[in-house]
Amino acid sequence: MANSEEILNSCLKKVANDQNYENYEITIKAISSGGANYTSALYLATIQAPGKEDLKLFAKVAVVGEKIRAVSPYKLYETENLFYNYILKKYKELEEKNNIPAEYRFVTPKYYGGSDEYLKEIYVFEDLTAKGFTTYDRFKSIDWEYASKSLENLARFHALSIAFSQNEPEEFVNIDIAKDHRDSEETADFVKNVISNALKVTREENRDRFAKFLHGLVDYKELKKFYCSYKRPVIGHGDYRPSNLMHRKIMLQVGNPIVDILYFIFNGSDKKFRDQHLKQSFDHYYEELSKALKRFHLDPEQLYSREDFDFEVEQVLPVGLLLATYCLLIVTVESDDAPQLSQDTGMRDFVVNPNTLYTERLNDIVDDYIKMGII
Repeated sequence: MANSEEILNSCLKKVANDQNYENYEITIKAISSGGANYTSALYLATIQAPGKEDLKLFAKVAVVGEKIRAVSPYKLYETENLFYNYILKKYKELEEKNNIPAEYRFVTPKYYGGSDEYLKEIYVFEDLTAKGFTTYDRFKSIDWEYASKSLENLARFHALSIAFSQNEPEEFVNIDIAKDHRDSEETADFVKNVISNALKVTREENRDRFAKFLHGLVDYKELKKFYCSYKRPVIGHGDYRPSNLMHRKIMLQVGNPIVDILYFIFNGSDKKFRDQHLKQSFDHYYEELSKALKRFHLDPEQLYSREDFDFEVEQVLPVGLLLATYCLLIVTVESDDAPQLSQDTGMRDFVVNPNTLYTERLNDIVDDYIKMGII
């Protein structure tokens, strides 16, 4: 894999030329996500030129090598290129066509360009931190004010997908996000390690019940049913959690919209939040989805009724616990304990050990699922 800064410099020169910056100077600063990101090397950059406003940029350069790419079920970087160069353009066209008011449009950072060259992928955006934006503290539980706005945004994102599927059904069906995937020993070992560590920190009175649940779901054919859509397929975000909501690391998957909601709630909240707002979160999302669909002159009752939505919530709810078992390891890991990825890293090398916060959050979620009668 080529040097990340060499790839970045080459791309920034193209950005400078595209933006008509002459006699420019480029400064680059490597930054850390503090354990919130693993797939890319992150940078802040500034392009300066006489008579021009400083161009403040944020860049992501691929660091994952062929070992992990070979076993990943998704096109890790191609999906980002697909989103910013194709899907987002379709969404903006739909918003313009339907005269969606500015305050209801789906907001993303300005994309300046990049490359999808294999093992040299790079994406360059405006630097939102220069405008005062910050990410949510991943170690803290979300509150209702934050959750409600995030769910509104998610509903608009999903509504755009539904509008796209209605406006150009053949284009929607042909979107290629996932890739052919075969289970490997390396992936199986990774899954076994995550489950083993999760069960070690589970309270003894719940351990057997939780173990039976996990082992019943990890079979790929069994798990796959939770990601498919029963009623209304959408292009989902795939990694919708607080630490990704400022610059939107897009993973994308065509499937069930409920998965994004569960991912957000169970990886971003504590028990106190869920006790007060779990049902409210689903209600609020559906209300905002209905409003968003109506702005595209679509009938929510016909396309995705509340009855269908509630049915899918019931069917897909079990996967929330599995998502938390895996993803909370990343959400709660301390910066110093976060694994470092390189082109030589394989799935067996990607080890995150449970800490105190993971243990507390996971056990609370297990209690929630027992109370709901799911395990």
